[in-house]
Order: sequence, then C-alpha cells, then structure tokens
Amino acid sequence: MKITTQISRIVFAFTLLVAIWTMTVHLGKPLLGPHSFRQTQTAISTYYMAKDATMFADYITPVLGKPWRIPMELPVYQWLTARWHNLTGMALDASGKLVSVLAWLACMAPVWILLRSLRFERPQILLTLALLLSSPLYLFWSNAFLIESTGVFLALAMVACVVRGHEMKSVPWLVAGLLFGIVAILCKATTWALAAGAGGLLLVFRDGWPQWRALLGRHEEKSPGETPGPRGVTILAASSLCLLLPFIAGKLWLSYGDSIKSANPFARQILLSSSPHQAKWNYGTWEQKLDPATWQVIWRHITDQLLVPFPLIGPFLIPLVLLAAAIAAPRRIPLMLVFLAGFAAGPLVFTNLYYEHSYYWSANGIWLLLAVGTALAGISEFRPGKSWPQFASAALAVLMVISGFTAWFQRFLPILTALPKREQITEAWTKPVQAIVPPGRTLLMVGNDWNPAAHYYAGRMGLAQPASEGIRFPGPEFEESMKLLGPDEKPGAMVIADSLLTQENQPAIAQILQQLGMSLNGQRSAFGVMFPAQDLQSGTPAE
Repeated sequence: MKITTQISRIVFAFTLLVAIWTMTVHLGKPLLGPHSFRQTQTAISTYYMAKDATMFADYITPVLGKPWRIPMELPVYQWLTARWHNLTGMALDASGKLVSVLAWLACMAPVWILLRSLRFERPQILLTLALLLSSPLYLFWSNAFLIESTGVFLALAMVACVVRGHEMKSVPWLVAGLLFGIVAILCKATTWALAAGAGGLLLVFRDGWPQWRALLGRHEEKSPGETPGPRGVTILAASSLCLLLPFIAGKLWLSYGDSIKSANPFARQILLSSSPHQAKWNYGTWEQKLDPATWQVIWRHITDQLLVPFPLIGPFLIPLVLLAAAIAAPRRIPLMLVFLAGFAAGPLVFTNLYYEHSYYWSANGIWLLLAVGTALAGISEFRPGKSWPQFASAALAVLMVISGFTAWFQRFLPILTALPKREQITEAWTKPVQAIVPPGRTLLMVGNDWNPAAHYYAGRMGLAQPASEGIRFPGPEFEESMKLLGPDEKPGAMVIADSLLTQENQPAIAQILQQLGMSLNGQRSAFGVMFPAQDLQSGTPAE
C-alpha cells in the first residue's frame, strides 16, 4: 500500500502542475474562441461591476438595449472577478479566466471530502483527482470567462457537506450544505439541479444497495416489529431538505429577475422564465429528444471533451474501465450508477442546452469522472491482499491522464494559439468604435446574432440583434427599445453584418439608417460595415 500511495502522490502532483500550466498559459488571449457570445456577455457585466463597486444584484448586461438590467444568474463569479481586477490591476479578460481556473482547482476540496465520506482510501482519491485535473473538458472551459467552474464548485460543496453531515449526523455540516446550495442555485440553477439529484441518490446508495435497517437507524438487536429509530429518519429528512430547500431561493430569484427583465422589450420575448421560447431553449422539444441527429451531436460533445482517446480502442477506454470495475468489484456498482445518473441527467433533462453548448458539459462531466474514479477504486480492491490490482488501477489512471492531456494538446491548444493577441483586438475593434461612438451613446449591432463582443471590447452599451432571412428589423421590440433611450444615449453608430448588405436589401437599409439618423456612408470594420450617426461625423474622436 505504501508503494501505491507514493505512486498516487506522484501522479497527482505531476497532473496538478501540468494542469495549472495548460489552464494559465493563454490567460491573456481575448474571449473570441468557442461560445464567445456567452463569454463576452459575462465579461461585459463584469466590466460595469468593476467600474461601479456598489453594483451586485442589480447588475447590468447592456446588450439587449435599454433598460440595461436583465439579471439572469446571481453574479457571484462576476463580482469575484471584478474585485480581483480592481485589487490587482490584472486585465479583465485574464482576471475572469484566472478566477475560473481557481474555482476549478477549488473543486478538488469538496471532491476530497465527498470521497472520504464514501470511504475512499487516500491513493484512490488522489488518482480520482488526477482524472479530474487532466480532463480536456475542464482544462479548456476552466480557461474561459464563464460561471461554469464557480457553479460546479458551489454544487459540489453542497453535496459534499450534506453527505458528510448525513454520515456524521452533524448539524453544522448540513447547514453549510444548505448555504452552499442556496448560492449554487442562484449562481447556476441547472448545475445545482444535477448535483441535488445526485446528492439525493448518494444519501440512499452511499454504502451500496440500500440497507434500510441501517439507513433508518434500526439496530439488529431490536425485535423485528420494533419501530425504526427516529434519529436515522430525522437525519435523512434533514439531509434531503438541505438539498431541496435551495429551490425556494431559486424561485424567488427567478421572480425577481423576471420582474426586471419584463421592462426590456427583447428580454420580455426571449428571457422570461414563463415564455415558451425559454422552456424550449432549456429543455428542448420531444421531437428533438427523439431525433437521432440530436444524440449524434451530443455523442460528439462527449467524445470530443470527456471520453479520452487511446490507440486501438479510441474513445472507449473509460467505458471499458467501468465495465472491468463492475466485474471486479460489484459492490461499487450502485455508487457508479449514481454518478452515471448525475451525468446522464444533464442531456436527458436539458437536452437543447447540452446540444447547443459544449461548455454546459462542465456541469455534469464531473459526475462521469467520479464514476471512473469509483471504478478505479473498485479495480484496486479486487483480490484483497494482492498488490497487482492496485498497480493495475494506478496504471489505468496514468493512461487516462496521459490521454486527457494529449486530447487537450491535439484538439484545444490549436484553438487557443489561433486566437489573436489582445493588442490586435484593441487596434481592430476597440479604437475604431471608440473613435466614433462617445461614452454613453448606444452601439447598434445587427446580423451578428446576440454576440456582444464588439460592445465589450469597445466599452459601449448597446443592442445586438440577430437578423435572418433578410432584414427583420426594425420590429416592434426594436422600435420600443429605441424610444427608451435618453437624449444622451441615442445611437452613435449602427454596424450591419456583411451578409445583410446585399443589393436587394439596400433600399430597406438606407431607409432604416435615415430613420435612425445614421449616415449612409459606412466604413469597413472587423464585424461588418459601421454607419456613424450624422451628428458625430464631424466630431473629434471619443475618449
């Protein structure tokens, strides 16, 4: 055992060092990689929180026009990033990525507590942590300006504290779990939901198949007809409530957010929790769930980010390890199934989110990796007294660690290295917009989806409106949004995507530009043609 303990420490230390390097080597790159729309949407809220230290629950996300406040999640991650940026002076892009990296590294603490509560030995825990740290999914998305790592940490902390409190019958642990759960659901509700479900299953299957006599506090020496001990029932109920009560806080925040968002014409149509669009966007439709093409895309997400490839067997190394553990250690099967259920619940429940967004897998990928860690623990326990199962478990862990890093180098490092430098974005995006649009004036972006990258890097509030099948603006929402602007907030420029600037659309575009007081003489920009406001054409460059 001493030898395998040393091996596990070496593997963990090596993995931790390489993981830190991979997650920090490109901190300075701009937020223009995959899902840049979501990264810059998070970043632009953080940008204004950094400018106004008093801003928190009433934060603004100025990308859908006025009113600028369209609160979605409680900005825990954004607030931490803004304060780090203010305290250190580190660039905001790098600050957001660093906070995300630190949140992911912090996840190792609740995982340790959880696995100790599940009676894992120290070498088994270290090898499991090595699997987490070498996962290409987390190596890449922890190096992003997103709330995902923070949400995963809070959700894991909730589960770890509740399971620990249930095991020790400790009120302080359960209270800590409840508090973590409240912050978790406010930060990322979908991540909390998966963790709460997995946590509830762990309360029942923590020691394998349910042994109801022990679970309910019933002792063997009691007569068969005696009532189960009340303490066991009470602690189980209290533990379950600590997982469920955060739902109330989530509903209250959702109601608060809806009351604010309803004042924004665009948010009223697409972001209210009661809107059919929002339900379809979150859960998908039954047609989508039953469409094989949906699951082909989902399988590609899994194989690209989680099922680390290995020569000859491709992405099937992890499934083979799970199968081997089920044969070698059947008593580990219930725990593996619990973790696999937490993983599968993501795409099964929130199908469209997992179909559209590769970063959403951060919320449930952790449960698959914990299932693999459990499998390695089961393999190491095969044939007690023999040393070779422990060495086999360590060897498999090393193979998966190497495969995980290899996948990151092959698939994700080229994405990061291909991104432009921050200085290039300043010259191509920031300066051209700021030279025309003064602070306070609105920047209109049409035809580039909901992507607020230009607004973020130019430091300007505005409206990003998609347009498909020709010119679909100005619609009623657009017109209402323009009426809400004050005299000092009127549009300073409109940027129209190249795809819309066709010969057929020219008359309609000219009419819209004239109605908004824009010049008909546009200039080329990195994201389309920018038409400045007529009253700004002869002005001096803005600060």
